[in-house]
Amino acid sequence: MTMNMETKPPLLQTVLTWTLPQVRTWLDGLSIGEPVGGETFNWDGFAFTAAARARETRSLPWAHIALLVYGALARRPPDGDTHSIMLSAMSLRAWMIRELGAQESDAVLDPEYIFDWFQELAVISIEDATRMADAPDWKTMPTETLLKLRYLKSALNILAHIPESGLTKKHPELEDWLQLRSRLP
Repeated sequence: MTMNMETKPPLLQTVLTWTLPQVRTWLDGLSIGEPVGGETFNWDGFAFTAAARARETRSLPWAHIALLVYGALARRPPDGDTHSIMLSAMSLRAWMIRELGAQESDAVLDPEYIFDWFQELAVISIEDATRMADAPDWKTMPTETLLKLRYLKSALNILAHIPESGLTKKHPELEDWLQLRSRLP
C-alpha cells in the first residue's frame, strides 16, 4: 500500500504568497528572529525578500516590514552579523529616500536614521581617520582598527547615495567624511 504524502512547503515560501495585511497580522504575534511554531524560520531571507519587494514596487509598507525585521535581527545576540544586517537596512532606506525623497520623521524616509547609524560607527575622529588613511602601510594597523575604518566607509558609501536629502546642510561635518571616503580601506 502506498500513501500519498504531500510535502508542506517551507513556511517562508508560504508567507511570501500572503498579502501585505496578512503578513503584518502574522508578524504581530511573533518574536522576530525566533523560531515560528517551534520550527526555524529564515528571517534573513524574509527581510531580504521584503526589501526586494519594497524596491520593486516602491512600497513604503514593505520597506517598513523589512526594516522592522532587520532591526530585530540586528538586536539579536552576537551570533549574527549586526553590521551586515544594518548595512542592508540602511541601503534600503537610502534607496527609498533616493526614489521617493527625504521626509523628516518618516520611519523609512528620514535620512537622520542613516546619519545616526553613521554616528554610532564613527568611533574614530575625522582627524584620526585622516591620519590612518594617509598611513603608508595599512598592514601594520590592528585588524580591529581596519574593520572600524571599513565600517565607516560602508556607511559613507550609503550616505553618498542620498546627496539631495539635505543631510550635509544639517550636518556639515559630513562633507569632510565624504571627501575622506575614497581613501579609507
